[in-house]
Amino acid sequence: MFRLNTLSKAVLVLCTGAAVGNVVAQQQQQAAQPQRIEITGSRIKRIDSETPSPIQVIGREQIERAGATTVAELLKSTPAGNSGSFDENAVASFTPGAGSVSLRGLGAQATLVLVNGRRVAPYGFASGGQQTFVDINSIPLAVVEKIEILLDGASAIYGSDAMAGVINIILKHDYKGFAVEGGVGQSGYQDANSASVGLTYGMGSIATDGYNIFGSYSHQQRSPVRASDRPMTANGDFRRFGLTDLRSSYSGNLYTVSGLAGGAFRGTLSTCTPLDEPGAATNGRCVYDGTAHQDVIAKTERDSLFLAGTAELGSGTTLFGDLNLVRNKYAQISPSYSSSTYYSTGTLPTAVIVLPVGHPQNPGTTDLALRYRFDDVEHKTSVVNDTQRMVLGARNENVFGWDAETALMYSHSNAKVTTTGFIRDSVLLDGVLDPETGKANTTFIFGNPSANNAALMSALYPTLHETGTTTTTSVDVRGTREVFSLPGGGTASLAVGLEARGEKFNSTPDPLSAAGEISVLGSSESHGSRTVSAAYAELSLPFTKTFELSMAARMDHYSDFGTATTPKLGAKWKVLPNLAFRATYAEGFRAPSLTETTQSPTTGFYSGIRDPKLCPDPTDETNDNCSLSVRAVSGSNPNLKPEHSKSFTAGLVFEPTDNVSIAFDAYRVKRTDEISGIDPDYLLAHESEYPGYVVRDPDTDEIKQLNLQYTNLGSTRVWGFDVDIKTSFSLAEYGKLKINGVYNYLPSYWVANVKGAPEVDYAGTWQQPKERMSLGATWEQGPWTVGITWRYTGSYLRAFTPSDLSCSYSVSKPSLCSVASWTTADGFLGYKGFKNLELGLVVLNIDNREAPLDERRATRYTLFSSNYHNQLGRYFRAQAKYNFW
Repeated sequence: MFRLNTLSKAVLVLCTGAAVGNVVAQQQQQAAQPQRIEITGSRIKRIDSETPSPIQVIGREQIERAGATTVAELLKSTPAGNSGSFDENAVASFTPGAGSVSLRGLGAQATLVLVNGRRVAPYGFASGGQQTFVDINSIPLAVVEKIEILLDGASAIYGSDAMAGVINIILKHDYKGFAVEGGVGQSGYQDANSASVGLTYGMGSIATDGYNIFGSYSHQQRSPVRASDRPMTANGDFRRFGLTDLRSSYSGNLYTVSGLAGGAFRGTLSTCTPLDEPGAATNGRCVYDGTAHQDVIAKTERDSLFLAGTAELGSGTTLFGDLNLVRNKYAQISPSYSSSTYYSTGTLPTAVIVLPVGHPQNPGTTDLALRYRFDDVEHKTSVVNDTQRMVLGARNENVFGWDAETALMYSHSNAKVTTTGFIRDSVLLDGVLDPETGKANTTFIFGNPSANNAALMSALYPTLHETGTTTTTSVDVRGTREVFSLPGGGTASLAVGLEARGEKFNSTPDPLSAAGEISVLGSSESHGSRTVSAAYAELSLPFTKTFELSMAARMDHYSDFGTATTPKLGAKWKVLPNLAFRATYAEGFRAPSLTETTQSPTTGFYSGIRDPKLCPDPTDETNDNCSLSVRAVSGSNPNLKPEHSKSFTAGLVFEPTDNVSIAFDAYRVKRTDEISGIDPDYLLAHESEYPGYVVRDPDTDEIKQLNLQYTNLGSTRVWGFDVDIKTSFSLAEYGKLKINGVYNYLPSYWVANVKGAPEVDYAGTWQQPKERMSLGATWEQGPWTVGITWRYTGSYLRAFTPSDLSCSYSVSKPSLCSVASWTTADGFLGYKGFKNLELGLVVLNIDNREAPLDERRATRYTLFSSNYHNQLGRYFRAQAKYNFW
């Protein structure tokens, strides 16, 4: 196990540099015949792929050895990723089945995801019901050649969203041959079974034939894992950790009618099995254990088809195109709701259901209270997400002296969510309970669905359908060329471009949830579209062989909010043959998402609200205005402005020897005008600054409603540093040893929730670890490859905010006041000694370490955060690839 201080010192001494190591390898391969290439973060093609901006690269070799099955799974372990990332295993997610990455902890909406340098349509539902993002699960990992991670702002090149950085996923091209590959996997607990198969066929060589066409099909699937299948969550009695017993007695138990929850225990329904656990508070009662009804690993199935082609048309013109079709299927089980939950929503008059005398399940001579769980139909969320992306373009290396390119891109996402297990309120009241007395109808049998009318059960447990569709269509024209010579011997290069883009977002809830028929399920819908036009220019000025200055600027015009202009400056100074300094300054923006500007209103209530206007003395217990239950309407705001950012990076690249590359980059990002809903207490304290947000009775001046629409409010400021390393040592007849590491330190995460408020440092609070790292070593000898990678995520407090540092467990169980650090080791064994055959074995989490306990996740029955951790345990994956030619 890494010690925190040892880890920091070791990595700082090594200083690490994955991006620069990739540059060294590329320069060695291209030494004989230099070739200009485009690097993420710049539109200017160059021989030297080391730009002023820090870039980390995950190559195909690393992808195959990581054992990941999705892009989301691969990027989840990226040290630069922080709070705001999530995957398909997130519980109670607004975006079921989807995955995202969040660089610098600024959220998925601040990280731009590109495929081959162009945009992708966002997922059909918004994170938190507000923020749109690209579902990186919709990008098939099987056809990914490499992933470039740009770690500074890039709105001056790419436009909106690139405030924290850019993830550019580069797909395979120019493949010739026929290959079949597949793999199977299983956890050490003999579950989470996975299987994959892929076929790739390509013909033609661009270099010799002037064309290449290839296609790839892949299929993946993995079985689910319940929380009860892991030792930490084997059952919901969490007293063994110093917590409470979360097994519920709302599972078919009978009581005398007394109070909201019933009085003395009077037996159980015959449809449930009582607990036989002496000493337990619920012994003799039926219990509902949520861990047996909660998937911690969702069931997934993915199919993808990728087609790509390139053809030389003569006169320097190349036609290119690709088509990607993906279907993702996802299903997750979660606990059902009890009668106490429906009481809290105002649907039921009490937390129990009253069985009147004469009801078949009431054996007594008086009415009995029933604590009940509505689990006759499994509570399940299923998603089918179909995505299509097509690009068709042409390039020519000499159009009046320009290296020019143009392309048309179409990207579409269609997510369909099906949910079962929710109760329809009106049917519960009319078909199950007597609408006059609130007592159960004597014709309804609880816990035995087959005994009830099938039509009634179908109406009581409706199948809900939601759809979310998005479309992004774009056309771009861009070019780059050398423009003039500089006094120091270098040549200035210029890149210019024009883009036009159309965006559509349509999210439609089920009619029942939209009508408020499902009290425990909120809903919102959004229907919007807009057009975007943009122009940009970038200039590279290598004044000398050792000093380069770069400048870029971009102007975007949106049909809904107006224009945003963003600049960027960068510099690289090679002070010694093996030492270079680099720095960038970038401004960025995020356009308000269509969900934030067109979403339908959502209604709710806030309790315990004090009206400072009519309750100047908060201690006055006789004044009703000191504790109000206020109706609040939240949702879109068509007058939103963009979020803005300013980012700085500064660092160095050091190559002490030809086979050692070290990089250190510090960064600072400040985001302002952040879009969020305003806090009710803050709103009432500053009512005059937000006219129309507080609706009062014209006669009494009492609050009638709060309009908490999205508003440009606060700011976030983060700073930290990245350290990268890549080394390669020859061991003569013993092969070659490679060591690489990536380390991220995020010591400060300052947040001001509203304009003018003092900043508060959230670094180290819940899901905001200050440190993340990966460190790997690979030994290659003949046909054998052996590798091991350690991954580390630092600890963080259970406190949501710095003002919430008090912990009720500080005396009884102080370890519960934080989520412990987590270190795992993954191993890889590869063999290529057979003709045309490649074999590999990946072992994830070799030590079989459980995820660190997160008390905040107890009520979800998982006890861990899927943002950084997982409960797969030790996992084995065997893979093979056969190249027929």
